[in-house]
Parts: sequence; structure tokens; C-alpha cells
Amino acid sequence: MANAPPIPQCTILLVDDEPEVLRLIKRILSAEGTVMIEARTGAEALAAARQTRLDLVILDINLPDMSGTEVLKAIRRIDPGTPVIMVTSYGSVETVRTSMEFGAFDYLTKPFDNREVRRIAREALAWRAGGSVPLGA
Repeated sequence: MANAPPIPQCTILLVDDEPEVLRLIKRILSAEGTVMIEARTGAEALAAARQTRLDLVILDINLPDMSGTEVLKAIRRIDPGTPVIMVTSYGSVETVRTSMEFGAFDYLTKPFDNREVRRIAREALAWRAGGSVPLGA
């Protein structure tokens, strides 16, 4: 991906209870000037969303304290313009549909394809820069 545009300077919240997943996403999306905030629970994610203007959230559907869908709905109330990419190990049609109905920008299935993660993140950040609100929000 030598010709792919870099991830722009931004603030990305990564939410997953698996430290190795957080490390992997950080490595995939790392760029100079990009701030990565990590959260391992829904409560930590919502605290970060209340304290910081986020350019992107990458959110696991299964968290130890609440569902990713609950976190997504709360983030929509905090800042409807923040794109949220849902992450799932299961990729069920119902889970994806529910996430999209609540305003998820897109979703990723574990294990990740690094190029797909970067492509979707770039699209979400470009969308955020455009300032419109997703249809499901």
C-alpha cells in the first residue's frame, strides 16, 4: 500500500477488551500526529467520548460491561457526527444490521485485513471532515 494516502492527523478512540487487538489496530492506523486513545470497557469509552472531540471510534461489539451497541447509541447522543466503526468476531447479519440502524459508519470482522482497516478508517475520517450526519443517526 505504498501509494495509499496516510491517515490524517486526528483523534481515534479504540475500544476493545483484548490488548492485542488494541495494539494491532494502533499499528495499522499509526501516523505522525494521530492520537490514539484506548478503552477496554464501554464506561471508559463513554468517558473518553465526553472529554475529547473524537474524529473516529473503532468499537468492539462485545465488551465486558455493556454491549457495543449500547456504547454506539450513547456516542450518537454525545456527538452525532463521530463516525463509529463496529468490530465483531462473529459478523452475524443481525448484529451488523442493528449496528447500522443505530448509526454505525461501517463494520470490521476479526481477523482483520490491514488494508481494509485503513480503507474504512480513511473513508470514515473523510466523511467526518465533510461534517454530515450518517443516515442511521
